[in-house]
Amino acid sequence: MKHVLIFYPARGLKEEVPEDFQPRISEAYTWLDLVQPTPAELDLLTDLFHFHPLSVKDCRHPHYRPGIAQYDEYAFLTLRLVKPGQRSLTATLNVFLGPRFIVTVHQEELEFVTKLWHQYRRDPQLFQKGTDFILYSLLEPLSDTFFAFFDRTEGKIEYLEEEVFRRPNRQILNQVFTLRRQAIKLRKILGAQRDILNLLAYPEFKLVKPENRVFFLDIYNEMLRLMDQVETFHDLASSTLEIYLSLTSNRLNEIMKVLTVITTIMMPLTLIAGIYGMNFRYMPELEWRYGYFTVLGVMALLAAVMLFFFRRKGWF
Repeated sequence: MKHVLIFYPARGLKEEVPEDFQPRISEAYTWLDLVQPTPAELDLLTDLFHFHPLSVKDCRHPHYRPGIAQYDEYAFLTLRLVKPGQRSLTATLNVFLGPRFIVTVHQEELEFVTKLWHQYRRDPQLFQKGTDFILYSLLEPLSDTFFAFFDRTEGKIEYLEEEVFRRPNRQILNQVFTLRRQAIKLRKILGAQRDILNLLAYPEFKLVKPENRVFFLDIYNEMLRLMDQVETFHDLASSTLEIYLSLTSNRLNEIMKVLTVITTIMMPLTLIAGIYGMNFRYMPELEWRYGYFTVLGVMALLAAVMLFFFRRKGWF
């Protein structure tokens, strides 16, 4: 699906690409948004904008890791955002940024991109702030997806910590492992996007106007905050996992302690039963009227004495 906005400061807004349109030399501001693009729509990137084939290939098969590639007249960015409800957790937003054009490519419908596109459609004068300001306006809600995810996850980790103490089980362990894997994945993504924002805010990056550089510095600071949050997220998941393993180990030790106590008690009883059951011809105890009950009493007495001894030692 293709959305096009072409704003001529002197002639107004158009939503169709003229046949003689040349985005690199045009006086217009252009925003082309491709949602779930077909191969024919992606060919526009090569035929109309003359983008590098490798960048267009990355749009067909998005990379997992964010990155930026600089060319003579434009830059190509691969950005990631959190989109819950998917198996991959994150979605990709590809951006081509030029002095007077911006092209966004994404395989999923992104609400914040659609909202911003309609905002520029209603008020085309916003284009005069520059295409770099559009990029900033996309980066801000993109960063918010991470903040929203961490806010939701913080409550989930607190719940799992309580459940670990209450009733540790395999299901809790699987959830903790999932959160820990997500933390590792997001830490790699945010680390790469932090480096991208650092480059965009750098004075030598000519595609960002000096008056707009402060906005990218603000997003860069947000990325630093997100890095702190993902580290906290990872530490909490790891500590919850350690608590689970510690509680499971302690529980196993308690079980082994009880089994050891039972085994130790049964050993002398087994010894007495073995001696009492020896098949000698002359055993005076065999003729005792109360011999059987006497042996049972001795066995019970030994068990009670050993239990008392173990309890005084604090072994169980």
